[in-house]
Amino acid sequence: MKKLHASLHSPLLPLCLCAASAFFSACVDVQIDGTPASALSQPAESPFEGLDPGYKNHETAHFAVQAYSSDSAANYASLCEENYTRIMQDLGLYSFVPARPYNVVIYRDAEEFHRKTKQPDWSGGAAYGNALLLYEGETLKATIGHEMTHLVFNEFMGLSQAESLRWLNEGAAVYEESRSNQTSAAFYSEGLRLGIAPNPIPFSQMVNLVPQSESLRGVDRWYTQVGSVTGFMIKQGGSFSFSIFLSKLKDGAAMDKALAETYTGMWKTLADVEKSWKLEIQR
Repeated sequence: MKKLHASLHSPLLPLCLCAASAFFSACVDVQIDGTPASALSQPAESPFEGLDPGYKNHETAHFAVQAYSSDSAANYASLCEENYTRIMQDLGLYSFVPARPYNVVIYRDAEEFHRKTKQPDWSGGAAYGNALLLYEGETLKATIGHEMTHLVFNEFMGLSQAESLRWLNEGAAVYEESRSNQTSAAFYSEGLRLGIAPNPIPFSQMVNLVPQSESLRGVDRWYTQVGSVTGFMIKQGGSFSFSIFLSKLKDGAAMDKALAETYTGMWKTLADVEKSWKLEIQR
């Protein structure tokens, strides 16, 4: 089996599959050879088969893109850089420098992607290690915005990030997906207005919810809400403060302590965030 480029050999961050629809992207963790991907932490060769011979490469400051034509590789590399710049600005990670360029593999279509990666039919892409595995189609732009956020968030926060921060990781990805794609933005906006504002998920449930154990409607609501909450924190508190907040969490601070030390005079606890967010979405 032909493997992906050698630069995919890296400490493995969680494999996150992107569930694609015409409207949104959402991630669920899967297992590789019976082991949860989030538990893998040693260098290993990518288990995914790469593109057929003859593919083209295009490298930029932060990405090495593989696609089946030079124009496609260059166009997707430009799109990746555009998303990367926005994500780093929004999350306030101005001084953070990734250890190596991110790899982006663009399969020809869904059929090739599923055949070569052996991922479920509903998967629209995956973030694996320092790579994005995607395929050409109408959901590609949304998937890039969503999955690239995971690459940046995971590398910045490190391999040991707590499962309790899953909501924040996914929330940042949903927020950036909405920022990158008008269709996704409209989908989440409508979901917030009709499905969340009248009856928000209590934060005590939101931070502990495991999306894949819920109904499709429950999953949609959870992703919509965490995206809204994370976006609210970024917009209300500012990107610089959000980066400080992430840094404190990365260093092991409890959620409420990180909030109180970062957002002085604004929020002392997650309950304060919940109260102010609910006022914002219900006004």
